[in-house]
Amino acid sequence: MSTQPKKKSVGVMAITATLLIGLIAGGATYYWSTNEAYAAKVNGEVIPTTEYLTVLERAKKQYAGQIGMDFNSEAGRNMLTTLKKNIMDSLVDMTLMKQQGKEMNITTTDDEIATQIKEFIKVNYKGDEGAFQKDLEKNKFTRTEFETQMRDRLLLNKIYQKVIEKSKVTDADMKKFYGEHPEMFQKPEMIEAQHILIAIDDKKEAEALKKAKDITRQIKGGASFDEMARKHSTDASNKDNGGSLGSFKKGDMVPEFEKAAWDLKPGSVTSEPVKTQFGFHIIKRGASLPASTVSFEESKSAIQMQLEQQKQKDTFESWLKDLKAKATIKVNENMLATPEVASKEGEKSDAPANPMGEGAPPPADGAAAPPPEGAAPPPAGGDGHNH
Repeated sequence: MSTQPKKKSVGVMAITATLLIGLIAGGATYYWSTNEAYAAKVNGEVIPTTEYLTVLERAKKQYAGQIGMDFNSEAGRNMLTTLKKNIMDSLVDMTLMKQQGKEMNITTTDDEIATQIKEFIKVNYKGDEGAFQKDLEKNKFTRTEFETQMRDRLLLNKIYQKVIEKSKVTDADMKKFYGEHPEMFQKPEMIEAQHILIAIDDKKEAEALKKAKDITRQIKGGASFDEMARKHSTDASNKDNGGSLGSFKKGDMVPEFEKAAWDLKPGSVTSEPVKTQFGFHIIKRGASLPASTVSFEESKSAIQMQLEQQKQKDTFESWLKDLKAKATIKVNENMLATPEVASKEGEKSDAPANPMGEGAPPPADGAAAPPPEGAAPPPAGGDGHNH
Protein backbone atom coordinates (compact mmCIF):
# COMPACT_ATOMS: atom_id res chain seq x y z
CA MET A 1 0.00 0.00 0.00
CA SER A 2 1.44 3.35 -0.97
CA THR A 3 2.33 5.73 1.80
CA GLN A 4 2.77 8.72 -0.48
CA PRO A 5 0.43 11.59 0.32
CA LYS A 6 -1.74 11.16 -2.75
CA LYS A 7 -5.48 11.49 -2.40
CA LYS A 8 -7.16 8.24 -1.43
CA SER A 9 -8.92 6.37 -4.21
CA VAL A 10 -11.33 3.50 -3.88
CA GLY A 11 -10.77 0.60 -6.23
CA VAL A 12 -14.09 -0.73 -7.39
CA MET A 13 -14.39 -3.58 -9.87
CA ALA A 14 -16.45 -2.21 -12.75
CA ILE A 15 -19.04 -4.63 -14.03
CA THR A 16 -18.49 -4.14 -17.74
CA ALA A 17 -18.78 -5.96 -20.99
CA THR A 18 -15.00 -6.06 -21.17
CA LEU A 19 -14.78 -8.28 -18.10
CA LEU A 20 -17.77 -10.33 -19.10
CA ILE A 21 -16.49 -11.12 -22.55
CA GLY A 22 -13.06 -11.86 -21.14
CA LEU A 23 -14.65 -14.49 -18.93
CA ILE A 24 -16.48 -15.99 -21.86
CA ALA A 25 -13.53 -16.24 -24.18
CA GLY A 26 -11.25 -17.51 -21.45
CA GLY A 27 -13.66 -20.06 -20.10
CA ALA A 28 -15.56 -21.48 -23.03
CA THR A 29 -14.82 -24.67 -24.90
CA TYR A 30 -16.76 -24.89 -28.13
CA TYR A 31 -18.83 -28.00 -28.86
CA TRP A 32 -20.53 -27.34 -32.19
CA SER A 33 -23.23 -29.91 -32.79
CA THR A 34 -26.61 -30.49 -34.36
CA ASN A 35 -28.25 -31.03 -30.99
CA GLU A 36 -31.89 -29.95 -31.18
CA ALA A 37 -31.51 -28.17 -27.84
CA TYR A 38 -29.81 -24.98 -28.90
CA ALA A 39 -29.00 -21.58 -27.45
CA ALA A 40 -28.58 -20.01 -30.87
CA LYS A 41 -28.03 -20.86 -34.51
CA VAL A 42 -25.63 -18.83 -36.61
CA ASN A 43 -25.80 -19.47 -40.35
CA GLY A 44 -27.00 -22.94 -39.46
CA GLU A 45 -24.22 -23.61 -36.94
CA VAL A 46 -25.52 -24.56 -33.52
CA ILE A 47 -24.48 -23.09 -30.20
CA PRO A 48 -25.72 -25.80 -27.81
CA THR A 49 -27.74 -25.05 -24.72
CA THR A 50 -25.19 -26.92 -22.63
CA GLU A 51 -22.42 -24.65 -23.87
CA TYR A 52 -24.34 -21.48 -23.11
CA LEU A 53 -25.30 -22.66 -19.61
CA THR A 54 -21.75 -23.79 -18.82
CA VAL A 55 -20.36 -20.38 -19.70
CA LEU A 56 -23.16 -18.65 -17.76
CA GLU A 57 -22.50 -20.70 -14.62
CA ARG A 58 -18.78 -20.07 -14.88
CA ALA A 59 -19.32 -16.32 -15.17
CA LYS A 60 -21.73 -16.33 -12.24
CA LYS A 61 -19.24 -18.24 -10.13
CA GLN A 62 -16.49 -15.72 -10.85
CA TYR A 63 -18.71 -12.75 -10.04
CA ALA A 64 -19.85 -14.39 -6.82
CA GLY A 65 -16.28 -15.22 -5.84
CA GLN A 66 -14.63 -11.96 -6.83
CA ILE A 67 -17.17 -9.32 -5.82
CA GLY A 68 -19.55 -11.32 -3.64
CA MET A 69 -22.48 -10.87 -5.99
CA ASP A 70 -25.71 -12.43 -4.69
CA PHE A 71 -27.75 -13.38 -7.74
CA ASN A 72 -30.86 -13.71 -5.57
CA SER A 73 -30.77 -10.00 -4.75
CA GLU A 74 -32.42 -7.36 -6.91
CA ALA A 75 -29.02 -6.10 -8.09
CA GLY A 76 -27.95 -9.66 -8.76
CA ARG A 77 -31.05 -10.44 -10.82
CA ASN A 78 -30.53 -7.27 -12.84
CA MET A 79 -26.92 -8.21 -13.44
CA LEU A 80 -27.94 -11.72 -14.43
CA THR A 81 -30.28 -10.35 -17.09
CA THR A 82 -27.41 -8.34 -18.58
CA LEU A 83 -24.96 -11.20 -18.14
CA LYS A 84 -27.15 -13.67 -20.02
CA LYS A 85 -27.65 -11.30 -22.94
CA ASN A 86 -23.97 -10.41 -23.17
CA ILE A 87 -22.94 -14.06 -23.07
CA MET A 88 -25.36 -14.90 -25.85
CA ASP A 89 -24.21 -11.94 -27.95
CA SER A 90 -20.58 -12.88 -27.45
CA LEU A 91 -21.01 -16.53 -28.37
CA VAL A 92 -22.85 -15.46 -31.50
CA ASP A 93 -20.13 -12.94 -32.36
CA MET A 94 -17.37 -15.50 -31.84
CA THR A 95 -19.15 -18.02 -34.02
CA LEU A 96 -19.48 -15.46 -36.79
CA MET A 97 -15.82 -14.57 -36.50
CA LYS A 98 -14.66 -18.15 -36.68
CA GLN A 99 -16.83 -18.74 -39.71
CA GLN A 100 -15.36 -15.67 -41.36
CA GLY A 101 -11.88 -16.76 -40.36
CA LYS A 102 -12.31 -19.85 -42.52
CA GLU A 103 -13.33 -17.66 -45.44
CA MET A 104 -10.21 -15.57 -44.86
CA ASN A 105 -8.02 -18.71 -44.68
CA ILE A 106 -6.79 -17.75 -41.23
CA THR A 107 -5.50 -20.70 -39.21
CA THR A 108 -3.32 -21.51 -36.23
CA THR A 109 -0.55 -24.11 -35.99
CA ASP A 110 0.40 -26.52 -33.22
CA ASP A 111 3.76 -24.76 -32.86
CA GLU A 112 2.04 -21.41 -32.35
CA ILE A 113 -0.20 -22.87 -29.66
CA ALA A 114 2.74 -24.53 -27.91
CA THR A 115 4.59 -21.20 -27.88
CA GLN A 116 1.54 -19.37 -26.53
CA ILE A 117 1.08 -21.89 -23.71
CA LYS A 118 4.78 -21.81 -22.83
CA GLU A 119 4.64 -18.02 -22.59
CA PHE A 120 1.43 -18.18 -20.55
CA ILE A 121 3.06 -20.52 -18.02
CA LYS A 122 6.19 -18.36 -17.92
CA VAL A 123 4.22 -15.18 -17.19
CA ASN A 124 1.59 -16.58 -14.82
CA TYR A 125 3.45 -19.43 -13.12
CA LYS A 126 7.10 -18.36 -13.48
CA GLY A 127 7.63 -21.29 -15.79
CA ASP A 128 6.47 -23.86 -13.23
CA GLU A 129 4.67 -26.52 -15.28
CA GLY A 130 3.67 -28.41 -12.14
CA ALA A 131 1.96 -25.38 -10.60
CA PHE A 132 0.12 -24.77 -13.86
CA GLN A 133 -1.07 -28.38 -14.00
CA LYS A 134 -2.28 -28.23 -10.40
CA ASP A 135 -4.28 -25.10 -11.23
CA LEU A 136 -5.89 -26.86 -14.18
CA GLU A 137 -6.89 -29.77 -11.95
CA LYS A 138 -8.17 -27.44 -9.25
CA ASN A 139 -10.40 -25.71 -11.78
CA LYS A 140 -11.50 -28.94 -13.47
CA PHE A 141 -9.80 -28.25 -16.78
CA THR A 142 -7.94 -30.74 -18.89
CA ARG A 143 -4.81 -29.81 -20.79
CA THR A 144 -6.67 -30.46 -24.04
CA GLU A 145 -9.46 -28.07 -23.08
CA PHE A 146 -6.93 -25.40 -22.21
CA GLU A 147 -5.11 -25.86 -25.51
CA THR A 148 -8.43 -25.51 -27.33
CA GLN A 149 -9.07 -22.23 -25.55
CA MET A 150 -5.62 -20.94 -26.41
CA ARG A 151 -6.15 -21.92 -30.03
CA ASP A 152 -9.43 -19.98 -30.09
CA ARG A 153 -7.77 -17.03 -28.43
CA LEU A 154 -4.98 -16.93 -31.00
CA LEU A 155 -7.36 -17.44 -33.91
CA LEU A 156 -9.65 -14.63 -32.81
CA ASN A 157 -6.68 -12.34 -32.35
CA LYS A 158 -5.38 -13.12 -35.85
CA ILE A 159 -8.77 -12.35 -37.33
CA TYR A 160 -9.00 -9.11 -35.40
CA GLN A 161 -5.53 -8.03 -36.50
CA LYS A 162 -6.36 -8.81 -40.12
CA VAL A 163 -9.53 -6.75 -39.99
CA ILE A 164 -7.85 -3.69 -38.48
CA GLU A 165 -4.51 -3.88 -40.30
CA LYS A 166 -5.26 -0.87 -42.53
CA SER A 167 -6.64 1.30 -39.73
CA LYS A 168 -3.92 3.92 -39.81
CA VAL A 169 -3.96 7.63 -39.07
CA THR A 170 -2.11 10.36 -40.94
CA ASP A 171 -0.18 13.40 -39.76
CA ALA A 172 -3.12 15.47 -40.96
CA ASP A 173 -5.45 13.48 -38.68
CA MET A 174 -3.16 14.04 -35.71
CA LYS A 175 -2.70 17.76 -36.35
CA LYS A 176 -6.45 18.18 -36.71
CA PHE A 177 -7.01 16.46 -33.36
CA TYR A 178 -4.31 18.58 -31.72
CA GLY A 179 -5.84 21.77 -33.07
CA GLU A 180 -9.39 20.85 -32.07
CA HIS A 181 -8.55 19.87 -28.47
CA PRO A 182 -6.24 22.56 -27.09
CA GLU A 183 -7.43 21.94 -23.53
CA MET A 184 -5.96 18.45 -23.62
CA PHE A 185 -2.46 19.78 -24.13
CA GLN A 186 -2.26 22.27 -21.29
CA LYS A 187 0.06 21.54 -18.38
CA PRO A 188 -0.96 23.34 -15.18
CA GLU A 189 1.53 24.91 -12.84
CA MET A 190 3.37 22.26 -10.87
CA ILE A 191 5.97 22.05 -8.12
CA GLU A 192 8.59 19.52 -7.16
CA ALA A 193 8.96 18.29 -3.60
CA GLN A 194 10.63 15.75 -1.34
CA HIS A 195 9.34 14.36 1.90
CA ILE A 196 10.37 12.25 4.86
CA LEU A 197 7.48 10.22 6.24
CA ILE A 198 7.33 9.00 9.80
CA ALA A 199 4.41 6.59 10.01
CA ILE A 200 2.35 6.33 13.19
CA ASP A 201 2.71 2.72 14.31
CA ASP A 202 0.36 1.11 16.83
CA LYS A 203 -1.18 4.49 17.64
CA LYS A 204 2.15 5.74 19.06
CA GLU A 205 1.52 9.22 17.73
CA ALA A 206 3.56 11.05 20.35
CA GLU A 207 6.65 9.00 19.60
CA ALA A 208 6.26 9.52 15.84
CA LEU A 209 5.84 13.26 16.30
CA LYS A 210 8.90 13.45 18.56
CA LYS A 211 11.00 11.63 15.96
CA ALA A 212 9.71 13.85 13.14
CA LYS A 213 10.54 16.99 15.13
CA ASP A 214 14.02 15.69 15.89
CA ILE A 215 14.64 15.03 12.17
CA THR A 216 13.37 18.52 11.33
CA ARG A 217 15.75 20.01 13.90
CA GLN A 218 18.70 18.13 12.42
CA ILE A 219 17.86 19.27 8.89
CA LYS A 220 17.50 22.87 10.03
CA GLY A 221 20.91 22.42 11.67
CA GLY A 222 22.52 21.48 8.37
CA ALA A 223 21.91 17.75 7.94
CA SER A 224 21.30 16.56 4.36
CA PHE A 225 17.61 16.16 3.61
CA ASP A 226 18.40 13.35 1.16
CA GLU A 227 20.48 11.46 3.71
CA MET A 228 17.88 11.86 6.43
CA ALA A 229 15.20 10.57 4.05
CA ARG A 230 17.25 7.51 3.18
CA LYS A 231 17.91 6.83 6.85
CA HIS A 232 14.57 7.61 8.48
CA SER A 233 11.66 7.77 6.01
CA THR A 234 9.08 4.98 6.19
CA ASP A 235 7.99 5.64 2.60
CA ALA A 236 9.85 2.79 0.93
CA SER A 237 8.72 3.90 -2.53
CA ASN A 238 11.01 6.94 -2.58
CA LYS A 239 13.25 6.99 0.50
CA ASP A 240 16.24 5.74 -1.49
CA ASN A 241 15.72 8.63 -3.88
CA GLY A 242 15.93 11.22 -1.14
CA GLY A 243 12.17 11.20 -0.65
CA SER A 244 11.53 12.69 -4.10
CA LEU A 245 7.88 12.91 -5.08
CA GLY A 246 8.62 14.30 -8.50
CA SER A 247 6.35 17.06 -9.70
CA PHE A 248 2.65 17.44 -8.99
CA LYS A 249 -0.17 19.90 -9.53
CA LYS A 250 -2.75 21.21 -7.12
CA GLY A 251 -5.30 18.55 -6.32
CA ASP A 252 -2.84 15.65 -6.59
CA MET A 253 -2.00 15.46 -2.89
CA VAL A 254 -4.09 15.26 0.25
CA PRO A 255 -5.10 18.76 1.43
CA GLU A 256 -2.80 19.02 4.47
CA PHE A 257 0.26 18.03 2.46
CA GLU A 258 -0.68 20.18 -0.53
CA LYS A 259 -1.14 23.36 1.49
CA ALA A 260 2.14 22.92 3.34
CA ALA A 261 4.12 22.16 0.19
CA TRP A 262 2.70 24.98 -1.91
CA ASP A 263 3.12 27.51 0.92
CA LEU A 264 6.87 26.86 1.07
CA LYS A 265 9.43 28.80 -0.92
CA PRO A 266 11.63 26.78 -3.30
CA GLY A 267 14.44 25.12 -1.34
CA SER A 268 12.79 25.58 2.07
CA VAL A 269 11.68 22.93 4.57
CA THR A 270 8.58 22.86 6.77
CA SER A 271 9.30 24.24 10.24
CA GLU A 272 6.99 21.67 11.86
CA PRO A 273 6.01 18.13 10.77
CA VAL A 274 2.78 17.98 8.77
CA LYS A 275 0.25 15.37 9.83
CA THR A 276 -1.85 13.44 7.28
CA GLN A 277 -3.55 10.07 7.36
CA PHE A 278 -0.20 8.57 6.35
CA GLY A 279 1.73 9.92 9.32
CA PHE A 280 4.01 12.92 9.87
CA HIS A 281 5.81 14.52 6.92
CA ILE A 282 8.86 16.72 6.74
CA ILE A 283 8.54 18.46 3.37
CA LYS A 284 11.13 20.18 1.21
CA ARG A 285 9.87 22.34 -1.63
CA GLY A 286 11.66 22.03 -4.95
CA ALA A 287 11.44 23.95 -8.18
CA SER A 288 8.30 25.56 -9.56
CA LEU A 289 7.20 24.52 -13.03
CA PRO A 290 5.02 27.17 -14.69
CA ALA A 291 1.93 26.30 -16.71
CA SER A 292 2.74 25.43 -20.30
CA THR A 293 1.40 23.99 -23.54
CA VAL A 294 2.62 20.59 -24.71
CA SER A 295 3.84 20.90 -28.30
CA PHE A 296 2.47 18.82 -31.15
CA GLU A 297 5.77 16.99 -31.53
CA GLU A 298 5.78 16.06 -27.83
CA SER A 299 2.20 14.84 -28.06
CA LYS A 300 2.39 13.14 -31.44
CA SER A 301 3.01 9.56 -30.31
CA ALA A 302 0.23 9.67 -27.71
CA ILE A 303 -2.19 11.23 -30.20
CA GLN A 304 -1.32 8.58 -32.77
CA MET A 305 -1.93 5.78 -30.29
CA GLN A 306 -5.27 7.24 -29.20
CA LEU A 307 -6.55 7.86 -32.73
CA GLU A 308 -5.37 4.50 -34.05
CA GLN A 309 -7.06 2.63 -31.23
CA GLN A 310 -10.29 4.48 -31.87
CA LYS A 311 -10.05 3.86 -35.60
CA GLN A 312 -9.31 0.18 -35.04
CA LYS A 313 -12.30 -0.09 -32.72
CA ASP A 314 -14.57 1.63 -35.22
CA THR A 315 -13.27 -0.51 -38.09
CA PHE A 316 -13.78 -3.75 -36.22
CA GLU A 317 -17.23 -2.86 -34.95
CA SER A 318 -18.31 -1.85 -38.46
CA TRP A 319 -16.96 -5.12 -39.87
CA LEU A 320 -18.74 -7.20 -37.23
CA LYS A 321 -21.97 -5.24 -37.65
CA ASP A 322 -21.86 -5.94 -41.37
CA LEU A 323 -21.29 -9.65 -40.74
CA LYS A 324 -24.28 -9.79 -38.42
CA ALA A 325 -26.48 -7.92 -40.90
CA LYS A 326 -25.73 -10.52 -43.57
CA ALA A 327 -25.96 -13.53 -41.26
CA THR A 328 -28.93 -15.70 -40.40
CA ILE A 329 -29.06 -15.68 -36.62
CA LYS A 330 -31.72 -17.38 -34.53
CA VAL A 331 -31.52 -16.95 -30.75
CA ASN A 332 -33.51 -19.16 -28.39
CA GLU A 333 -35.19 -16.37 -26.42
CA ASN A 334 -36.20 -18.86 -23.74
CA MET A 335 -32.55 -19.02 -22.72
CA LEU A 336 -32.63 -15.32 -21.94
CA ALA A 337 -36.06 -15.26 -20.31
CA THR A 338 -35.86 -18.36 -18.09
CA PRO A 339 -35.13 -17.32 -14.48
CA GLU A 340 -31.84 -18.61 -13.16
CA VAL A 341 -31.55 -19.92 -9.61
CA ALA A 342 -28.39 -18.42 -8.16
CA SER A 343 -26.00 -20.62 -6.24
CA LYS A 344 -25.82 -19.84 -2.55
CA GLU A 345 -22.60 -18.37 -1.30
CA GLY A 346 -20.05 -21.10 -0.79
CA GLU A 347 -22.06 -23.69 -2.71
CA LYS A 348 -19.89 -25.73 -5.04
CA SER A 349 -20.58 -25.29 -8.72
CA ASP A 350 -19.95 -27.90 -11.39
CA ALA A 351 -18.78 -25.22 -13.78
CA PRO A 352 -14.98 -24.81 -13.58
CA ALA A 353 -13.43 -21.46 -12.87
CA ASN A 354 -11.57 -19.73 -15.63
CA PRO A 355 -7.83 -20.44 -15.24
CA MET A 356 -7.03 -18.02 -18.05
CA GLY A 357 -8.18 -15.09 -15.94
CA GLU A 358 -9.93 -11.95 -17.17
CA GLY A 359 -7.48 -10.96 -19.85
CA ALA A 360 -8.57 -13.31 -22.63
CA PRO A 361 -10.19 -12.00 -25.81
CA PRO A 362 -12.52 -10.85 -27.27
CA PRO A 363 -12.84 -7.10 -26.72
CA ALA A 364 -15.51 -4.93 -25.18
CA ASP A 365 -18.68 -3.62 -26.71
CA GLY A 366 -19.84 -7.02 -27.89
CA ALA A 367 -16.90 -7.56 -30.21
CA ALA A 368 -15.29 -10.94 -30.44
CA ALA A 369 -11.57 -10.39 -30.66
CA PRO A 370 -8.98 -8.74 -28.44
CA PRO A 371 -8.30 -5.06 -28.82
CA PRO A 372 -4.75 -3.75 -28.78
CA GLU A 373 -3.27 -3.97 -25.31
CA GLY A 374 -3.17 -0.78 -23.25
CA ALA A 375 -5.21 2.35 -23.55
CA ALA A 376 -3.92 5.52 -25.09
CA PRO A 377 -2.88 8.00 -22.41
CA PRO A 378 -4.18 11.55 -22.50
CA PRO A 379 -2.00 13.48 -24.92
CA ALA A 380 -1.07 16.03 -22.28
CA GLY A 381 0.44 15.31 -18.91
CA GLY A 382 3.94 15.22 -17.52
CA ASP A 383 5.70 12.22 -16.03
CA GLY A 384 5.44 13.69 -12.60
CA HIS A 385 1.66 13.43 -12.47
CA ASN A 386 1.73 9.92 -11.15
CA HIS A 387 4.44 10.15 -8.57
